[in-house]
Amino acid sequence: MAKIGLLGGTFHPFHNGHLELGRYCLEKKLVSEVWFMPTGVSYLKAGQKMLPGEERLRLLQIAIQDEKNMSAIDIEIKRPGNTYTVETLKELKKMYPEHEFSYVIGADCLFSMEHWYQAEEIFQLCRLLVARRGGKSRGEMRKKAKDLRDRFGANIHLLEFQEMDISSTLIRGRIAQGETIEDLVPVKMAAEIERLGYFREEG
Repeated sequence: MAKIGLLGGTFHPFHNGHLELGRYCLEKKLVSEVWFMPTGVSYLKAGQKMLPGEERLRLLQIAIQDEKNMSAIDIEIKRPGNTYTVETLKELKKMYPEHEFSYVIGADCLFSMEHWYQAEEIFQLCRLLVARRGGKSRGEMRKKAKDLRDRFGANIHLLEFQEMDISSTLIRGRIAQGETIEDLVPVKMAAEIERLGYFREEG
């Protein structure tokens, strides 16, 4: 049985914060593999203009090509219509019944997840690995985790991962202003973004 850590997001674009979080989960042996999942059409970000899923996936594959035990999967970008986490988890458990899945999220998701589509079922389908994000304190996170455990029986593990001050918005803004992003994203991916001229008109 492999222990898989699922790390989803729009990855518009993927950055070193995502990469370091995946590395942390592997180094701490919380999971044996990390699968990054670019979202297809996120109902939480409806109307937001972004690169096609296939291209976000390709950039992600370039970013992690030299990493051990990391993969990029297309399960969410292939699915038509809105992307719902509960459907992804059900599909993966059906495809890989021998695996154990953990869903790696930031603290912002911990505080909003109960409002996600069929949230109660999400809590039953996987363990949650939660990293600090969005200025939430450890105390606030512990209190929220206890609340979700009590109400939904959620299996939640709070990570000691040090939050990185990087966002996809910051990266796109830098590119639009002609600034380097090599300190924010894997170097090979930065070169590909530069070659293709992505995000130059976002400013």
